[in-house]
Amino acid sequence: MLPRVRKLAVPLGSSSVAVAVQDAGPFSKNAPAAPPLVLLHGVGADHNEWALSLALLARSRRTLGFDLLGHGSSARPIGSDGDFRIRLLADAVVQGLHVLDVHRIDLLGHSLGGMVALDLARRFPRLIRRLVLVDAAGLHPRVALTPVSASLPFAPHGFHDSQRLLKTSINTPLLNNALVALGAAVYKGRRTNRPQLMKLLAAIASGDDCLTRRDLSRIRQKTLVLWGDGDRVFPVATGRRLAEALPHARLEILPRCGHVPPTERPVAFGRRVTAFLAAPD
Repeated sequence: MLPRVRKLAVPLGSSSVAVAVQDAGPFSKNAPAAPPLVLLHGVGADHNEWALSLALLARSRRTLGFDLLGHGSSARPIGSDGDFRIRLLADAVVQGLHVLDVHRIDLLGHSLGGMVALDLARRFPRLIRRLVLVDAAGLHPRVALTPVSASLPFAPHGFHDSQRLLKTSINTPLLNNALVALGAAVYKGRRTNRPQLMKLLAAIASGDDCLTRRDLSRIRQKTLVLWGDGDRVFPVATGRRLAEALPHARLEILPRCGHVPPTERPVAFGRRVTAFLAAPD
């Protein structure tokens, strides 16, 4: 199936909201039967985060790239007030899967999406076969972030914010330049979701939505923790803590890579993910 973006009317609370999902693959005619792979992007991004790696990820299976609530073409629930939290984003994904009649998945989350993926694995364990966490949030910021990254403008406002965030996040010279930063500033400047992002980031910074070691110890899925060796947002030590706390996890390090492996090292990233998902139980 060629990639197409679908708009789903998803029940959430007492009403329904629009949730966008890119539905693609399998691209191979001889693809083995496998559960769909659900992709959850990082903060401020959308399903386009997977553009460079989609050909590999969707080669042998259906791939569903969700726009999280408050991102991309999904709804910005203005009336959510203090409830615009990780749980709300996760619930929208689950309800979207119900609308698509999908009841068993492999799940991949990057950065913010990793935190949403962990919440899903904790609360809906029967939904998920295998889990991939890529430079993922989820641990308390005081142990996950460096002092530099704790002050980053994750909801950038203008060119200088975008440039500073890019210089810290990306460890690839080809992408780490003023032209890319300008493009990111223009792209994100056209959006109207900054109030929601600020609310979400404040909730994460408070630590209320973070997972404890006890929470992580109850996640039983086989898990690949995939980390860029030059990540300056969540350093490799954070990846090690996460892998050690998950009972069935292994850590793999991507060399010459920062915080955004799907964009910085799309081929290496795609190959690591597909190899893990295809390995026998």
